[in-house]
Amino acid sequence: MTHPEPTLLLTRPEPQSRDFLEMCQMRAGRALPAVISPILRIEPTGAVPELDRFDTIILTSANAVTCLADRADLTGRTVVTVGARTAEAARDAGAVATMLGQDASELIAAAYRIEGRAVFCRGAHSRGEIARHLRDRGVTVEEVVIYDQVEQPLSSAAKALFKGKRPIIVPLFSPRSASILANQAEIDAPLTLVAMSNNVAAAWSGPGRILVAASPTADGMCDVVIAEF
Repeated sequence: MTHPEPTLLLTRPEPQSRDFLEMCQMRAGRALPAVISPILRIEPTGAVPELDRFDTIILTSANAVTCLADRADLTGRTVVTVGARTAEAARDAGAVATMLGQDASELIAAAYRIEGRAVFCRGAHSRGEIARHLRDRGVTVEEVVIYDQVEQPLSSAAKALFKGKRPIIVPLFSPRSASILANQAEIDAPLTLVAMSNNVAAAWSGPGRILVAASPTADGMCDVVIAEF
């Protein structure tokens, strides 16, 4: 008996979901069945810091890059990031960007590479107390919330997937998205969760099989997703 092909359900904001789907399809060499239903909306909020006061800008997501670059000129500014894709986005915005790790713990371990006075521009929902840990390591850093991650309801297409019988694969990139999805979804379908880290996996309270990526990167997530098709 042939098992039905799974559907990939992507719940990140639309641009990130489309980028990840494109990565998976390129890796697979074909189109993959997919539904995009963002459960978070990125909304700029608060005042942009006066960047001339700082020697280094710390950014841990492409959303932070976009929200800052839309309201300030990053040309020539020194930026350190979590993740290669965040660094690439910052370079595209004109910054001189360096990746200091794939996750927050690696950034903190590389604190000695952060020069001068720094500002950490982040979302309203942030884990890991990055600024506090950097201060403990001697970095002079302020933190400024420049965007909010606003919860969104699942689309009707996503709800139908969960109530159906076709297998679903859901990549989970953050503990908050895992928690929101578990609270929203009424799940009957066979479900595989692909978590970016053990912390993300621990935030999932619903049913299903959980796989954790070998590395906390989009590439690492893509490896696990493709292996399930």
